Amino acid sequence: MRYFKDSRRKALPGIMGFLSMLLVPLIVALVVQYDYLQDLERVSEERLALYERTLNSALQKHEYLPYLLAQTGIIKDLLSEGGDRIRMNSFLQSANERAESEAIYILDTDGIVIAASNWMKKTSFIGLDLSFRPYFKDAMNGAAGKFFGVGIMAGRPGFYISHPVRVNGRIVGVVATKIVLSALETLWQEGGETVFVADSNGVIVLSSRPSWKYRTLAPLSAEIRNRIHERWQFPQPKLKSLQSQSSTLLGFRETIIDKERFLKNSRSIPGMNWEITYLMNEDPLWERTLGMALTSFILVGLAILTRMFVRERSQRELSRQQALEAEKIRSMNKQLAQEIEERKRTELELREAQEELVQAGKLAALGEMATAVAHELNQPIAASKTYIASCRLMLNRDKLDELEPTLNKISDLCDRMAKVTGQLKSFVRKSSNKKTKFDLRRAVNESLTLMRHQFQVENCELQLDMPEYPIYIMGDHVRLEQVLINLFRNALDSMLHTASPVIGVEMAHENGHATILVRDNGPGIGTEIGKRLFEPFVTSKKEGVGMGLGLSISYKIIKDMGGDIRGRNRDECGAEFVLTLPVVDHDTSGAKA
Repeated sequence: MRYFKDSRRKALPGIMGFLSMLLVPLIVALVVQYDYLQDLERVSEERLALYERTLNSALQKHEYLPYLLAQTGIIKDLLSEGGDRIRMNSFLQSANERAESEAIYILDTDGIVIAASNWMKKTSFIGLDLSFRPYFKDAMNGAAGKFFGVGIMAGRPGFYISHPVRVNGRIVGVVATKIVLSALETLWQEGGETVFVADSNGVIVLSSRPSWKYRTLAPLSAEIRNRIHERWQFPQPKLKSLQSQSSTLLGFRETIIDKERFLKNSRSIPGMNWEITYLMNEDPLWERTLGMALTSFILVGLAILTRMFVRERSQRELSRQQALEAEKIRSMNKQLAQEIEERKRTELELREAQEELVQAGKLAALGEMATAVAHELNQPIAASKTYIASCRLMLNRDKLDELEPTLNKISDLCDRMAKVTGQLKSFVRKSSNKKTKFDLRRAVNESLTLMRHQFQVENCELQLDMPEYPIYIMGDHVRLEQVLINLFRNALDSMLHTASPVIGVEMAHENGHATILVRDNGPGIGTEIGKRLFEPFVTSKKEGVGMGLGLSISYKIIKDMGGDIRGRNRDECGAEFVLTLPVVDHDTSGAKA
């Protein structure tokens, strides 16, 4: 079994090295690819913006022309009164040559061309019925028309712009201009990049790749095909869809067209239902990614081989050093074992000393309460003697009927004395250090019972505020009573010169914790004492009155129960101590204390 464990331990570096040779190049390739994609995205945005500007420039170059011609009087006269058409044709021919457009022509309200700049050519527009063209319909509806399609006469594609001619607010005809964008496409083709423009139906109307022109990005429905055919917009046989598929690559848009992979960037043309798209071939990206991955693979392999060589040399030196250090470690282990035993023995002695201090504190408190205990017992003893004398008198007078009530009173007095001595016995005995669940009100009441006569002797008023339901905590109730008695004794000692001494005890329960507040109206805690309040042998009492261990022992007892104790001066006068203890269970059913 040990042989197999050693074998696995020796094989682990080799496995990790092999995984590093695979993972590191992959991670480097992904980082390089993502970084390069960001650069390509930035370049794509710049190139797309450039192509968009050139397209807008070509379209806007003649956009004003139909509007300007529609304002001329000669055209208005022709459409409203019927002027000289030969003169009009010559005028349109001159305007077309100056504007460098493909053709300018005028249509009447029926969509018939009545004058055109190409009136001298065989492919003249004169007489054509173009009422089915969308740009004519838009102009007749009072808006400027824009339309891309193939010409009826020559089959040459162009961009058509139209504007209505108004006379006295009435539309009497339409002026239209045809622009050929073949020069722009030629410029795109010479650039060697892939860019195309598609209309709202997804038909490519302009492209740097001639084979893509009039192709669709997705199959067209029969309804759209019929609408295109009715407008004579494109050659019907060419409306075939490209084999395209869209996806994402590390969050960037990607498209596959006829098995070519491109990074895609598109944007809409303002004022047109067109979308211009710029495509970047992914081949350079994959070549760069593969090159970086291979380079990383080679570098990682060399690094691993170098590390293995250095590790082999250092292993020999390490073996020699381990042999020397093994003896040192054995010696140190022996020394540590001895120190641990010594520490355990010291800790045990400290715990025993602490228990003795706790017990000494109890006896000291009991000694201070001796007068109160004697008074608590003297009263029932004196009363018992009186009742016994009464019983003798009743026996002599043969009044046996009155004897039983008096004996019951003597029994009650004996129970009272037994309770006092039982509380003293419970308070004085050594703690078993076992934690039990008990009602916090019980500890407070029993502590106050032991201190009741002392309060009377010192003429001290007690203000008690406790809830009517039990509050259960986990700990040693005897030790908690010792803490409370110590706080009561300290409060009484601090109020020796107070005219009307008052001790207040308040108990509350909130958020899983119980708090006991013990306050007095004495002179408060001194500034120097307050800084070291819970340190051993720190006291404000006269020499010989106390050793200064009460609060230190109380602090340790409360901490052992998982609680906290804090002392501070009150805003009015006097001092107050706050005990906080975790509650394990409580009952709010209204049980009496």
